[in-house]
Order: sequence, then C-alpha cells, then structure tokens
Amino acid sequence: MHMHFLNLLIVYFTLFITALFVGIVGNTIGIGGGILLVPFFIFYMHLSPLESSGLSLFTIMLSAMGGSYIFYKDKTIDLNLYLMILLPALFGIIIGSVLSRYILTDQFKWVLSFIIIGIGIFSLIATKKQAAYKNNYSDKYAAPLKNRHRRFLRGHIRKTLKESNGTTYDYEIKSPLSINIFSLIAGFVSGFIGIGIGGITGTFLTAVEQIPPRIAFSTIISIMAIISLIGGLIHFYYIKNPLHMAIYIIPLGAGALTGSKIGAFISKNSKAKILRIYQGTFIILLGVLMLALSAL
Repeated sequence: MHMHFLNLLIVYFTLFITALFVGIVGNTIGIGGGILLVPFFIFYMHLSPLESSGLSLFTIMLSAMGGSYIFYKDKTIDLNLYLMILLPALFGIIIGSVLSRYILTDQFKWVLSFIIIGIGIFSLIATKKQAAYKNNYSDKYAAPLKNRHRRFLRGHIRKTLKESNGTTYDYEIKSPLSINIFSLIAGFVSGFIGIGIGGITGTFLTAVEQIPPRIAFSTIISIMAIISLIGGLIHFYYIKNPLHMAIYIIPLGAGALTGSKIGAFISKNSKAKILRIYQGTFIILLGVLMLALSAL
C-alpha cells in the first residue's frame, strides 16, 4: 500500500513538472504545449494515441485559460482575428478528433514526428524571409471603417490596438480568407494529434500576415481554451474507460495553470523576433528527437 502511494506520488509530481514546463513554453511562444505533451504521453507513459491526444488537449485548455485571462486584462486579444480563427479551427478540430481514433500507435509516432518537424521548418523559413515589420501601413489598402460588413471579404483590415500598459499596435489583417484556411488546417491537425494550433496559425499570422506576435499569440492562446476543450471531450468520448484518465487531470491542470502565468509574463517581456526563432528551433529539435525514438 505504501509503495503504491509512493509510485502514485512520483507520477503526480512528474505530471505536474511536465505540465508546468508545457504551460511556460506554450504561453511564451504560442504553441499550446501539445507538441511537448503528446510525445511525453506516448513515449514515457505509453498511453494510446487517443488517450494521449485527449489528455493533451485538456491540459492545453487549462493552460490556455490561465494565459487568456492575463491577455484579456492586458487587452492584447484582437476580436476580429479571434472570430476569423475560431470558427474554421473549431470545425477542423472536430473532424480531426473524430478521425484520430482510427490511427495505430506506431503509425501515430511517425505521423506526429513529421508533422512537428514540418511545423518547425515552416516557422524558421517564415521568420527568415519575413520583411522587417513596420508600424505604418498605407491607407491605400486599408478598408474604410464605414465598410465594416465588407472588410472580412476584401481583406486589408486596418487595426489599431492599445495594450493596457499604453503600448499601441498599428497593423493590417491582409487576407482573412487565408487565415480561415490555415486555421482550418491547424484545427484538423490539433484534433488529430492533440497539439495546439499555435505552431501553424501563429507562424502564418506573424510571418505572412505580419501581425505583431504579441497580438497573434495572445489571440491564439485564448482560442485554444475553447477548441481544445471541444477536441478533448470528443477524444474522451471514444476512450473505452475515460474515468481512469481522470486522476491525471489534477496534476496536469495545476502545472499548466501555474506555467501559463509564468509563460504569459515572459511573452510580455520578450522581443517578437526572438520568440519566433525560439519557436521554430524548439519544434524542429523536438521532432528530430521523436523520430529517433520512433526508430528504436
């Protein structure tokens, strides 16, 4: 009995530390943390793909909730951008979550590894090719405020967002349709392998759309709080005995919420370009490590 309690305590502590790290990394570089969690569940805890993805999405949801509250207070969430991403990402995560129950563990390891490496490469290439970000955009392409109902179709939505500390961001949302498409893809990948949407959507927003990373990451994290909950519930619906997974939620949730506050603070005080470089490099290294483990 004593040995069983000690083993459970070790598992709880390991889960807490892992979720703490995930919360910090996810809210700092806007990747949600699933890229870390799913490999941990698969390779260390030997859970099934369905269980790993479901637990990961629930942890991302808790982590994102903590970060969202801070970003909401800081007034760094763009409502227009929020709606553009939320609806297609929600549709994608539902489809991906339903299809994830058909993949085997060995196949899942390889698919996850290549997707993670692909996201990392996309992030680094986009960072390298991105033109220097400027705070002045031409009114020639900005949609007039009186045509609010047409802006979502025409693109070039001129935005001015003032953070609670007085920092002002002037930028444009250039292609709402492209954001919709990338959000749909990111949502599908999120539901299928249990990672956040930040690796794909965040990179596209900051590199291609040239939206300030502070605004992009804050908005994405707040969206993940909703869609990860939906995806997690779908995964748990297909798990034969979901109740035995409930014991993992407490340490994962405590670690994720604590880490999210630390990560949000780091994000607030870090330079945009550094955040993007860290994101891409970190993701690629993790993907390579997973490939090596899958080959063993």
